[in-house]
Order: sequence, then C-alpha cells, then structure tokens
Amino acid sequence: MKRKGIHQPTIEDAIEISGIETLHPGGLALTQRTADLAGLKPGMRVLDVSSGRGSQAIYYAQTFGVQVVGIDISEQMITAATQNAKRAGIDGQVLFRLADSRQLPFGDNCFDAVINECAVGIPDDSQKVLDEMVRVAKPGAAVAIHESTWRKPLSLAEKNNVSERYGTTPLEFDEWITMLKQAGLREIIAEFDQWSNPEMFWKIRKNRNVQHHRQVLSLYERIWTSTKIFGRYGLKGLLKAFENERVFFRAVLNGKLGYCLFKGVKH
Repeated sequence: MKRKGIHQPTIEDAIEISGIETLHPGGLALTQRTADLAGLKPGMRVLDVSSGRGSQAIYYAQTFGVQVVGIDISEQMITAATQNAKRAGIDGQVLFRLADSRQLPFGDNCFDAVINECAVGIPDDSQKVLDEMVRVAKPGAAVAIHESTWRKPLSLAEKNNVSERYGTTPLEFDEWITMLKQAGLREIIAEFDQWSNPEMFWKIRKNRNVQHHRQVLSLYERIWTSTKIFGRYGLKGLLKAFENERVFFRAVLNGKLGYCLFKGVKH
C-alpha cells in the first residue's frame, strides 16, 4: 500500500507547520532504547535519517559520545536542527545536511550505525529508504527503525484513509519484516507491544502532560498553529486538519494503530 498525496494538511504537515518540537510515540525512552539496540559507543559514526529538528541526533551525541550526521529533506528542519545543536554546544559533534532519504549522498559501507526514527513511511517508497539505509551501513553494522504498524486487521480502504490523514504509511508487522530482509538485514529483532499502548503516544512532548490534556498542543499552541494552517490552506484546510486529528487519535485509542521498533544487522 502506498500513501497518495493530498492537498489537505495531514498530521505530519500540521506538526511541521507548527514549528513546535515534538518527538515520536515513546519519547526519549524509545530513542534511548533504539540507541542501545544499535550499540552506540563513543567514536562511532552514526547516520540519523530524516533527522527533523535534531532532537534524536543531539541525544545520541550527548549521551553516547558518537559523531552524528543527520539528513532531512526540509531546509527548515536542517536550519532548526543546526541551531539546536549549536545551542546544545555540540555543533562540532553533529552535522546536518539537506538530502533525500531515498537517495542518500554517501558512499557504500561508511557508517557504524544507521537509524531512522519515525520517518521511513513518510516518502511513498519505504523500501527505497530502507535499501539506502542498509547500503551506507558498514557490513555488520546495526540498522534500526521504529515505525507506525497496524495492530488489527483493517480493510485497505480504512488503511488508506488513516494513512492519508496521518501523512505516513503504516504497514503490517510482517510487511516491515519482509522489507527489512529484502533490504539486506539479518538477525532482525522487534519490540511491538511495549511501544504500542496509547499512553506511549502521550510521550511525544518532553515537558507536557499530553495524556492529561488529551491534546498534543497547548491551547495557545493550537491557536498559533491553526492560524498558520488557515493562512496556508484556508478554512477548509483547517477544518480538515481538525478532522484528521480526531480520526488519527481514534485509531490509536481503538488499538488499530501501534508502533514497533526494529533492529537488524547488515550482511
């Protein structure tokens, strides 16, 4: 299944438009677990694919003493990530580059670990993203991702509906495993249930109790973001963004949509 492009703001669009820092389900606990599984150690050269505003890359560098290259297709994200690294005082340890995850600007076999947190499914060709991640990893290196994964059998129509509103393409658990193997990974391990409970989705803000408010953004942030969405998409787009949010959270709360962490080793 491939997500079709639409001209209405998806959940991913709204997050980017807001300019507000958000993480992924599981928050920094999942970032820590991902880094642990990838075996990050001081001196390693790590690629963070689709690095966003740089939160994970900065965390790897500060916590594990690794050198990190982050790539993202958005100039806005690269600018924000570079500024965040500078504010953290580790801009000499982390470098951000503008690049497409489906065509990485690196040679074969050059990174000690390759990680993608929550962005393999955003481009239409998730397999190409995985293929590129494995290509640039050294033989024997860990490649780790975590991604939205269907928890219940759903019709193709319902999957397409949620995917288009979300702005990314969740897959079945077995589909992810098949794609990882096709990309050239072995010794694949997966952690699903512990990252799929709805409370994990409330951890996407570092300093805010999302579960209590049942909203990712505060009232002020929602007003600010709504104004920006309205300016770009008009009233129809703003109403669509609110509708997409409701459908997305229903899918999470009803146990249809979860989250899975995968790690494999390059042949």
